[in-house]
Amino acid sequence: MSYLLGNFISEKGKENIKNHKYVPGEYSPMDNLLNPFWIWIVEFLPKWMAPNLVTFVGLAALGGAYLLMLVFDLSMTQPVPEFTYLLVAIGIFAFQTLDAIDGKQARRTGSSSPLGQLFDHGCDSISWTICSMNVISFLGLGLSFNGILAMYSAMVPFYFLNLIEYNTGVFYYSVGIMDGTSAQFMLMFFNILSFTCGADVYQRKISDLLPFMPNFLSDGYLLKHYVMVILIYVGVGFSITMIIKLLNSAKGVQKKMFAFLQIIQHLGIYGLMYLYDADILFVRDHAGIAYISVICMFVLLTCKLIVCLMSKMEYNVIHFEFLIFAPYFYIQSQYDATPESESALKIAFYATFVVMLLITFRFIQTSIGQLTKYLEIHCFKIGPRKEKKQ
Repeated sequence: MSYLLGNFISEKGKENIKNHKYVPGEYSPMDNLLNPFWIWIVEFLPKWMAPNLVTFVGLAALGGAYLLMLVFDLSMTQPVPEFTYLLVAIGIFAFQTLDAIDGKQARRTGSSSPLGQLFDHGCDSISWTICSMNVISFLGLGLSFNGILAMYSAMVPFYFLNLIEYNTGVFYYSVGIMDGTSAQFMLMFFNILSFTCGADVYQRKISDLLPFMPNFLSDGYLLKHYVMVILIYVGVGFSITMIIKLLNSAKGVQKKMFAFLQIIQHLGIYGLMYLYDADILFVRDHAGIAYISVICMFVLLTCKLIVCLMSKMEYNVIHFEFLIFAPYFYIQSQYDATPESESALKIAFYATFVVMLLITFRFIQTSIGQLTKYLEIHCFKIGPRKEKKQ
């Protein structure tokens, strides 16, 4: 946890990052279809706009739209005003577009740098957690096993794609027939459906919405059950494919063992989510904060991984940040619904949330600060590059 003191990347690591070359895999069919649109729209960006600023604006649009949804219902179980679903759909499209053209803007302005990959993929990791929380919200899953599966189905592919790049040096855009762009369009559609048909559309019976369907496909089922199959259970299936692909990408017994330990470590993130006790009313009503606390762990580990693969530093299997949750879970285990235990639980709950936010922000600040200083560039501004002193 040296990043807390402002130092994470070693001197050799900085040199490796400077010489790092991003090797992307092939575009998905959907990416190829949209590429002419992205090439056209990037021309509307001003030349002074830094590529990282382009990415950040897209993330802010998505994050701001979803935070508004969360303000209306922190439990993630109740319908919210219909316009928020439209705002989230617009936010997803904005992030998708700006995330796709940030690299084009970098080449257009001659401002490409290794910092771009770190910043871009770091924002990607945050965006996918927002999208998975959005699924939990519009389906009304709250803090539940299916809610955790929703997080798993979105977070596992991205994390493992970066682990595969750690092993092979190539970042793949798609998982089998599924790619991120197509998944984003599906989420836009489901949010727009809530906007046009009502916030409670997913709680309606299939037999009422589609009366022509056979009884065995409609009786007892809500629309949300079908959407869960499409967005969650299929995603869980793809995650198994990713695990196999990850293990195959690791050459040699030692690397395969490392990959296996990384899988176990990553599953620990969902273990943290599961340990939050939804039977406690306060925890259930603040599901959004519980999820974000653990999501910070995912973002932190993913950003560590991206830095390590670019710097060729060793990515540790053990991360002591997991211990930050220990005090809360101990206090939760002693909870007995008395005013004293309720107060202690709330303090520990919010303290865990704040600490996770702070240390995640600190890691991002440290990594960006070290790189901008070493590369003599700015994160959000295009400026003249200084020549290195001989």
